[in-house]
Amino acid sequence: MAIVEAHASREKRDSFDRERLRIEPMLRRFLMPMIPDGARVLSIGCGMGSDVLALREAGFDANGLDPSRLSFEILPDGAERYLRVGAVEDRPFADDTFDFAYSLDVIEHVGCRNFGTVVTGDTEATRVRFLSACMGLLAPGGELLLTTSNRLCPLDPGHGHRYHWLGRLLRSGRKPGLSIPWSRKNFLVSYRDIKKLVEKAGGGGQFEVSCWPTADYPGISERKDLLSRTVTALLRFLDLPFLRGSPFAPILIVKIRRQA
Repeated sequence: MAIVEAHASREKRDSFDRERLRIEPMLRRFLMPMIPDGARVLSIGCGMGSDVLALREAGFDANGLDPSRLSFEILPDGAERYLRVGAVEDRPFADDTFDFAYSLDVIEHVGCRNFGTVVTGDTEATRVRFLSACMGLLAPGGELLLTTSNRLCPLDPGHGHRYHWLGRLLRSGRKPGLSIPWSRKNFLVSYRDIKKLVEKAGGGGQFEVSCWPTADYPGISERKDLLSRTVTALLRFLDLPFLRGSPFAPILIVKIRRQA
């Protein structure tokens, strides 16, 4: 039994180290420049917590929550002070607390079966509850950052789409995927969808929603090969204000700001 437990712990440590190697370039290039000085930060859906530890080592007051992937046996002593197990709807942190919160590539899975890509009859209501809880954690003037693939764009760089025969035939559900924007089975959200969810979550008038540039999007901007540079150049063109969130833009970066 001890050997099995040691092996499981070693696998978790290896997984944690891989996650950290993958995420640190994104933090430096994409996320850290967005965080205001002195802000209290929250990662919503922090996975194994590697992003939170990296931010804390860089001097940020970072905290995180995740419903299932945190393993405190491989985390530093005292990690329970700033990492919590649970869904954001469970309010593991007090409301009106954080100056900057982020949830990267999470919203499209909220309300889906097993947190995957199959929508249910309760998907929209679940997303409303999710955003309501996220917004409730923001202090006055605080910001919530969301990233996701854009429902309106037929090309999805982050997910396979198995709900239609062409997607299954072409890519067997692997990414990048072929999205059907008008399909009721499409699990993605558009900029307009997010604005409607914020309104239904009670954010109308108190929260401002804006669409942000995507050229520094994680997973693309840190690569230097020719294809990645070409994609980054395309994203910079699509960052023109009238093209953000349009059917030509595969990625959404949305900020939700609570008025001071």
